[in-house]
Amino acid sequence: MLFFSVAWSLWLLRNDVIFKKKIPDYDTLFFLIITQLCLWIKAIDPDFPYLTSDMLGCAKGLIRWTNTQKLRTGVIWSPPMANSFKWNMDGSSLGKPGPLGIGGVLRNYNGILLGIFSLPVGILDSNVAELRAVVKVIELSASNCLLHHKHIIIESDFANVINRRPWLHHKLFSSVKRLASCFGSITFSHSFRESNHMADHLAKQGLHRISDFAAWL
Repeated sequence: MLFFSVAWSLWLLRNDVIFKKKIPDYDTLFFLIITQLCLWIKAIDPDFPYLTSDMLGCAKGLIRWTNTQKLRTGVIWSPPMANSFKWNMDGSSLGKPGPLGIGGVLRNYNGILLGIFSLPVGILDSNVAELRAVVKVIELSASNCLLHHKHIIIESDFANVINRRPWLHHKLFSSVKRLASCFGSITFSHSFRESNHMADHLAKQGLHRISDFAAWL
């Protein structure tokens, strides 16, 4: 795809030089190549997480994303250890920026569904929306006495949440710090969307809700 992006941009530059007598601007050419490449990739795979500005700053993200795409075949949900509980959560947006929805599902070590949630979070930065999802998971868990003093796993495909350690965002998490003491421990893990279908579906539903939805099963 990079070849076609370069070829197309060079063809446009060639026409400008020959027919419009323009002086070649190679910085603009590079920008057009990257922009075209990002647009084409997003057209093929809407889950491509990078903007043109990200790619202009560093192309390593594209390399990482390309490599992970090759490894996603056969990705499945894995249960937590005995006497542990796992939340899978996800987010969905209509544009960047745009309305965001979050959703999640709780299962035990036997894979039995215990709880779900789906809600809109407004127009927010995607990183903040990810953290809002973590806050919601902790609040819901604290409201269920059956989860108290248990090991809670929070799993999502939000790489930023996992890499940046959400507890460092003091203002957003100040309201739930005391709630964390209800549990034996809380750990975060990353998973690909392929193993997170139900949470993905609930997040998409959250986009269109006018109020929060949560249920224990």
